[in-house]
Amino acid sequence: AAEEGESLWSRLSALRAKVMGNPRGRMAVIAAVVVLCLVAAGGGWWFGVGRYTVAPQLVTLSKADAEAQAARAGFTLAYAEPRYDEKVPKDGVLAQNPVSAARILKGGTITLTLSLGPERFPVPDVVGKEFELAEADLLDAKLVVAKGTARYDDNLPANVVVDTNPKVGTEVKPGDKVTVILSKGKAPISVPNLAGKSLAEARTILAQLGLVLVEPPTYKDSDKPRDEVLGQSPADGTGVERGAKVTLEVSKGPPLVPVPRVMDLPCQQAKQVLESQGFPVVIQFNPNGITRFQNPPENTQVPPGTQVTIGCL
Repeated sequence: AAEEGESLWSRLSALRAKVMGNPRGRMAVIAAVVVLCLVAAGGGWWFGVGRYTVAPQLVTLSKADAEAQAARAGFTLAYAEPRYDEKVPKDGVLAQNPVSAARILKGGTITLTLSLGPERFPVPDVVGKEFELAEADLLDAKLVVAKGTARYDDNLPANVVVDTNPKVGTEVKPGDKVTVILSKGKAPISVPNLAGKSLAEARTILAQLGLVLVEPPTYKDSDKPRDEVLGQSPADGTGVERGAKVTLEVSKGPPLVPVPRVMDLPCQQAKQVLESQGFPVVIQFNPNGITRFQNPPENTQVPPGTQVTIGCL
């Protein structure tokens, strides 16, 4: 075997000497070596540099524009979880991976993060909840909680939310402050029912309770007697504090009507005329005589039902 190896080596050496000794042979060998070097260099360039390019700038573009630009450059797009942003509108590109100008395979994939736009949501409905529960709901919504001035409420017990500022349902962003107004429970004084009472009676009742009547009261047309209370605010049963103001609506009384003329009529006929128009009659002197005077006088404007006195002689 050793002899055969030496023989093969000898033959190859002789062949090399013969080829290199021939000018054409030397040129062929040189050309082959050059070709092999070029192939090796080209392969190295392709695998090392040639198959890469740089990522385009897609940040700040809209989703549609980014997709169009990526398609023109031969890239595929993928999408990461979107996130809220106060400055970039919805579907604007917030970030990309690889970043702009970074090396990327030709036809490779670029992952985009899109904007959901500014984060906005309605103030949660916490009215009717105890403060601790309302506070937890608002904190869960990434809002800052503050307490406002508590106030009396006829319907909700103490330490329960009666209102918020901003109002429930108002659009807010994370970190906004929401002030909750708590109930102090029902106020200690209940407004009495004053309807049907006279203005004088109403004044007395309110004064005894330490409540203040708004003066002057509001007069309204009504068929009720003058100065009879028709309505009130706050309504009866409402809880208020001492010194609270109460507004009354009071009757102006029925429209005035004229007293008819009954002078010189027989007394009984005069009585009949007056009573037919709703006037109670008092007869003085001779009930079978002739009417010689009347009070109020004829055509006097008086409330319906006013008593008329007639004197008959």
